Amino acid sequence: MRGLKFRSPVTAGLAVAAGAVLAFAMPAGAALSLQSQSPPNAQVKIGNTASLQANGAAVFTAVNVVCAPGSYATLEVRVTQAVRDTIASGQTQREVSPCTGRPQKLQVAVTATQRPFVKGIAFGQAALYTSFGSVRDEKTIRIV
Repeated sequence: MRGLKFRSPVTAGLAVAAGAVLAFAMPAGAALSLQSQSPPNAQVKIGNTASLQANGAAVFTAVNVVCAPGSYATLEVRVTQAVRDTIASGQTQREVSPCTGRPQKLQVAVTATQRPFVKGIAFGQAALYTSFGSVRDEKTIRIV
């Protein structure tokens, strides 16, 4: 009986040690695998102002974007403004290539359709489309 009692704690100790090694090794490999497949955090933020150009034919606004290094993304910007009893609006798309993984400040021209923009309050929308999905920002902006 003494032999069995002596072996049992040794066997149990070896089993616990082997389990601990596996427990520490498995999550590290799993975390590495998940990190390599996780989408990077994309960000987009439209500026607070837009500058009026060519008697209202266009506005220029700053848009800050962040996307995965070396990847490509598409930026879409829309501006809509109530002008008297009608709507002035415009939109544009622009490629962000290559993405750097760091904040990039882009100056984007939005051309008016049907009615010119004027100085005053407008609504701005920016969307960044990547292979991992899309992110948006929208808010009231001032055309100056």
